Amino acid sequence: MPDHVKKQCNQQYSYTVIVNLFTSRDEIKDYKNKNVRINSDQKLSKDELTQRAVNVVEGLVETRTEFNEYDSVQVAGVTFANAYKREH
Repeated sequence: MPDHVKKQCNQQYSYTVIVNLFTSRDEIKDYKNKNVRINSDQKLSKDELTQRAVNVVEGLVETRTEFNEYDSVQVAGVTFANAYKREH
């Protein structure tokens, strides 16, 4: 596991997931990417990892003011960027 990941993670596994969002405002459509780091003591399946990443981004959409200006924000896609397992 790279040092920059070790500093942020005390758990066994660390995943980076990119969640692609489709946004619209006043008939202007756009895409935005949000990088999400998911840490876990257990190895996660693709479905579990996808659900956790989408939950994090949905929380951001509901709470961050940057998303208030949009009429609509939808998850358009999920990409698994990398995964690390902590070495003992």
